[in-house]
Amino acid sequence: MTPYSGKTMATYENFIADCPVCRCTNIFNRASDLRTFRPIAFRQVTCQQCGCPFSINGDSINAAYQMLLFESHDFIQMKRYMQCVLTVAQAYELFFNHFLYEQLLYRTFAIDRERDLPQLNRLTSLLYRRVRQLTFEPMRKLVLRMIVDGVAPQSLAAAERAVLAIPDSASAVQKVSRGEIEGVGDGRLRILLAKLLDADANVIRNRVVHKDAYRPKEAEARRVHGEAQEILFGLTARLRLGRSIEWYANARGRGVAYRDP
Repeated sequence: MTPYSGKTMATYENFIADCPVCRCTNIFNRASDLRTFRPIAFRQVTCQQCGCPFSINGDSINAAYQMLLFESHDFIQMKRYMQCVLTVAQAYELFFNHFLYEQLLYRTFAIDRERDLPQLNRLTSLLYRRVRQLTFEPMRKLVLRMIVDGVAPQSLAAAERAVLAIPDSASAVQKVSRGEIEGVGDGRLRILLAKLLDADANVIRNRVVHKDAYRPKEAEARRVHGEAQEILFGLTARLRLGRSIEWYANARGRGVAYRDP
């Protein structure tokens, strides 16, 4: 039986593990080395320094946007404030995408009596085509619009209509007004949506990546990271968002969408 690594750390891109034989720290890239993006429950690997085999487990099961938020905190500790802002903005974008797939497809699949997998696959491709060109701002508008309007399909047929209703251009996505958000009955959700409307991580990110290569201060990095944690983790809990299609399909009751009381 191969020994297990006693020290591991999971990030969105890599799985890091100390070799139990030579104590060397190994960085296994998920795409190039492990060749899978599924959580590692058990895997035998070879030390990149001494060549001895050992086993790894204990991977993170968090959604991608959550893993990026955890990583962005590490960037603050390393004073890599530019990378922190870039990662936080990316976490928002991953959350928007996550919400659309969970709310429109995976949750709906779990409650649809037919559970037609080919239809789900077709709708997954359709949703991808409808949103692939949308950047941060139109995706934020789209997510806010769906939450405020209470879009929660109860069948895959209804989900298809909701996906087809997504505008095919960024300029056509309808903006949500502050007044509409103030009309949301759930007080905690209303606060989170207002904070999401005001979040400016994308503005700072654009300054970082454009020609002036803006270098944020520590206070800016901490602020955007703290806001993102409050907003994204808060919405995840309030909207009862899961992690994957398996999370919904394998447990009763998880397909039930959030209802504004």
